[in-house]
Order: sequence, then structure tokens, then C-alpha cells
Amino acid sequence: MDTPYGIGARDYLKRAEDRLGEDSLEALFYAAFELRCGIEARMRQYLEVWDHITKKKKQGWSITDLGRNIEQAFRSGDAVVRWAVHDCTTGELIVCFYHTPVTKQLCEQGEKFGNYMHSMRRLRPASDDWWGTFRKEVSETAKQLRVATMGTLLGPPLRKKGSSQIQMIMELPPGSNAGEIMKRNLGQDVPVDVKYLKDLPESLEPQACVWTHPS
Repeated sequence: MDTPYGIGARDYLKRAEDRLGEDSLEALFYAAFELRCGIEARMRQYLEVWDHITKKKKQGWSITDLGRNIEQAFRSGDAVVRWAVHDCTTGELIVCFYHTPVTKQLCEQGEKFGNYMHSMRRLRPASDDWWGTFRKEVSETAKQLRVATMGTLLGPPLRKKGSSQIQMIMELPPGSNAGEIMKRNLGQDVPVDVKYLKDLPESLEPQACVWTHPS
């Protein structure tokens, strides 16, 4: 019992996926709880690291309120942001970062899971279709949270107020050399390509710096 109870979004996701792997009815409720917490944790992570967001807006726990505060801070909706840095001489892609948002659909599912934290009003046999629907919801939400926690950018890059400088806040995976690559290019006029995408590409570039999860 010495293992700490991690409170990061990826910690919650890992426990939810473990519960889903147990293939029992009761485990679905524990998975839903972990996912509900994981969604909130990821949203709070996006808010907590930015100075232009007020302390009050960082302290909420309601997913609806957190979502509203995130949209007011970034104005990027459900868009996945791709920030690609290229070699100034050859144009070759050097490194690529992504911001993967907690989408509106994921927020809605997290709020819905709050309803499962109450006692059931009636007994449902294992053959009831309700369980299959519940499992599908939990599994799909886990997939969506997995995507939301892959990005290294903790919000889209923002222009500093009254300045031409762009501020980026990143959380790099252990062992990543992306930070070193960025340091080597500080002060250089490197070409940057910024795109707002509907979804995270299924096939990522070898130069992409993202968080991966154990299968």
C-alpha cells in the first residue's frame, strides 16, 4: 500500500483503463469516477500555468465552469493546435508540438458521469442492455481523454500583451530531447508553421513530441 495515489490526468486515466480491463460491472463505476476526475485534472492543468488567468478561475471544480474559463482564456474551442518548427536553411521539420484540448463532448461526458456517483434506483440484471451502453460510454470517454492528455502544449501559443513575443508553456515527456532542440534554436529566426486542426492526426510525424501511454 506504499504506492502513491497520483492526481495527474494521466494517473486517473491509467486507473480508469485498468478498471475497464477487469471486465466486471462494478468496475465500470470506478472507471467512470476516475475519468471524471481525469477530465477535471486536465482542465485545471491548462488553467493553472498561465499568469493571465485569475486565481478565482483556476480554483473551480465544476467541469462546465472550467470549460467556460478555458474558452475565455484561449478562444480556440475544440481545435487541436499544431506548432511545427522548421530548419531555417533546409525547411526540414525539426520538432512538432500539439495542444490537445478537452473537447466539449468530453466535458459533457464528464458531467454525465457525475450522475453515476449516486445509488442506482433499480436493480439491473447483467443481461440488461443498460450495462453495454454504460461500458461503451466509459470506453469511448477513456479514448477521448487519452487523446486530450497526449499534447505537450498546455494551451495554444499566445501573444504576450503589448509585445510581439509568443508565449508557449509545455510539459515535456520524460526522456524527450525537444527542450534541448528548442534551446539550440533560441534567438534564431526559425520558420514556424501553426495550424488549427479538427482532430489529432492518427499518424503523427516522427518529429512530433507527444505523451504516450502504456497499452
